[in-house]
Amino acid sequence: MHSYRSLVEQARSLEKERGISLDFTDKNIADSWVRCFEHGLRPNANPVDTVLNQKELGQIKEQYQNIRDFIVPELELLYSQIAGSNFMVAFANNDGVVLDTIYDNQFLNSQASKVVIPGSVWLEKYRGTNGLGLSLQTNTPTIVAGGEHFFTSHGGLSCFASPIFDHNQNIVGVVDASTDTSSRQDHTLALVKLSAKSVEQKIFLDAFKHTNIYSFHPRSEYLHTNSIGLLAINEEGHIEGVNSNTRIMLSGLYKEDTKDFYNIFTTPFHNVAHEMNADKIIQVKDWLGSSVFMKLFQKQLTSAPASNLKPSPPTYRPCDDCRGSTLKEQKCLLIQKTFDQLEGKITAVSKALNISRTTVYKHIQKK
Repeated sequence: MHSYRSLVEQARSLEKERGISLDFTDKNIADSWVRCFEHGLRPNANPVDTVLNQKELGQIKEQYQNIRDFIVPELELLYSQIAGSNFMVAFANNDGVVLDTIYDNQFLNSQASKVVIPGSVWLEKYRGTNGLGLSLQTNTPTIVAGGEHFFTSHGGLSCFASPIFDHNQNIVGVVDASTDTSSRQDHTLALVKLSAKSVEQKIFLDAFKHTNIYSFHPRSEYLHTNSIGLLAINEEGHIEGVNSNTRIMLSGLYKEDTKDFYNIFTTPFHNVAHEMNADKIIQVKDWLGSSVFMKLFQKQLTSAPASNLKPSPPTYRPCDDCRGSTLKEQKCLLIQKTFDQLEGKITAVSKALNISRTTVYKHIQKK
């Protein structure tokens, strides 16, 4: 068993041998080299050539068929954008198993096309540092170019990979592009990332086709791009799911237990739903003061699956005395929700919101 220090020293020695400094490229690659040494791999040896048999590959392809229905058209589009420049594109599942590949003629005639094949497994512990394996390890888009690969035999390759996430932030697969050259091409990674984002969006739209899905963005002209946040919201204004862009744009506001539209935005959902469902673009503010534009992105396509038919959380409506005044409505709804969250304890609500017990009681009685 090697100490961590000795593993780092081996990685530093490999840097010097190859005449590169990973401190100036990507620390993730240096960390990957350390893990490779820890797995007992040696840079001048051969990778562990792990390839599934046809039966195993067929079973996994069948398991991933729903996702592959979205993936394959994206791979074809990505291929059309970079083909003719000695490239291949591929999709691998979250276990690093390559399921689908498209090669251009130049890459097909290279030695690399013999190893990046359907059924091949590209986890670090088998293939050393590589784009696909590193994306799975770090949950981030990656470039591994030339000598940044752990194995010397991969030194003529450059790999560009980006993970695909579902709405629960789980990786469901990786889009990869590889070339039989050793250059770092940032524009290629940008195309791969766009492809992964496009697949994420399609998976999200399919997962929540039983309810309306709304898009939002700080700039209205971006409401049809892959940079939008997506919210799956049912008729009661309860959020059933969000995409990864939403988690970024609403950081500090959205949490897994945040299910009410009004917990994030200062306008109750029922106040704006009619306009959005009429294909109008609206502008709303979140509770941190930022404004976003929002519109209906996909109308409900199917009824809710049986597994989703659970009792709906309570719907909050402003009381008659507060209706018509935005400020009063917001205060009224906040009191009602806090009342339920604190299990009907009026004194606790009074302390939490710094209001009198009489005020709490008034809004609860008249709702």
